[in-house]
Amino acid sequence: MLALRLCLRPAHLLNFFCFALLSCLPAFAANVTVDCTGANGNAFHSITAALATLSLTGPNTITVGGTCNENVNIFQFDRLTIQAASGPVATIVNAANPPGITLLISESHNVTLDNLIIQGGSPDVYITSSSSAVFMQNCAVQNSVADGLDIDMESELDIENSSFTNNEGDGIFISNESQMTMGTSPTQRILITGNGFSSGSGSGSGNGSPGLQIDGSQVQLNFGVLTISGNSGPGIYMEGGRLQFYGGAADSPGIIENNNTGISMNDAASATLWSAFNIANNASTGISVSGASSITFYSGIDSQGKNAVTSIAGHSLVGMALSQSSAAQMYGPHVVTKNGSANADPTARGGISLEGSSLTIGSGASVSGKLGRGFV
Repeated sequence: MLALRLCLRPAHLLNFFCFALLSCLPAFAANVTVDCTGANGNAFHSITAALATLSLTGPNTITVGGTCNENVNIFQFDRLTIQAASGPVATIVNAANPPGITLLISESHNVTLDNLIIQGGSPDVYITSSSSAVFMQNCAVQNSVADGLDIDMESELDIENSSFTNNEGDGIFISNESQMTMGTSPTQRILITGNGFSSGSGSGSGNGSPGLQIDGSQVQLNFGVLTISGNSGPGIYMEGGRLQFYGGAADSPGIIENNNTGISMNDAASATLWSAFNIANNASTGISVSGASSITFYSGIDSQGKNAVTSIAGHSLVGMALSQSSAAQMYGPHVVTKNGSANADPTARGGISLEGSSLTIGSGASVSGKLGRGFV
């Protein structure tokens, strides 16, 4: 300290101690209001303007009302919540021309999005650059001219009670060793529907885009209340990666239906489905497993004492097709039924098709009610 006094004049010494003291103080939390209608003169009128006033370290909460026409960039924030005001949900609409990312989360952590509609972007939501502990609940991601939600570069997202609908590209695309967990309660549901139908106005790949696309990443579903339906491509499309779905009860199964193929797996992808799922009426094929991929089904007993199993039914060609050194295992009384139509190739239609692959069936699984052979 003597040496310090010799080299600093009194004014400089005071500044030094003030700086040292301030650097040790914790960041203060901020709660700010955004009114995108412009009616509240005491509030910010955009989320971007509010973000510019906040500490990056948080915790901070932005409460939003009205429709915000802007493109929001959340960069290097920690402990940030963006939520709707009580009453109607708040909406964030892409304002760029041509459309850009409506909501970008990059190099950020512990970010919560609650009760928001996010729409019109390219994509609507993009989570990237090792962002982690991002949490989305009660949100609608919709009407993008590209994908609804993109996650990449080892990022992590948890989703509850949210929907991904009517996007011209994928409903959700996750890649580059990222992780996504969909967790729900018995009264909630994750909905991925109506994606991949291009209007020609945007950059979406249009017809053929899946509801959920997984590329070298991990996706987990908890409690099974999930609907993936009416997408122009596969309900779920995998290029590598791992899928773990914990299904619903017998009376409230996870639903994968009315897509162009229910689940399509390639490039050593791995999937495990526990308990109840209804995979039905997905054009020609319920599940396609190829490229050294593997899928396993386990049954369960739900809280009512009923068998919680997977049903694969109502496909015009085949319930499940295995090829290119792939494998499937079915443990429990799962049901593959009523697959194959009168107009389908009689050498290929049926319950389960095997081509250079392996199938294990145990504990009461049944393949029945088909027009063609059970195993082609």
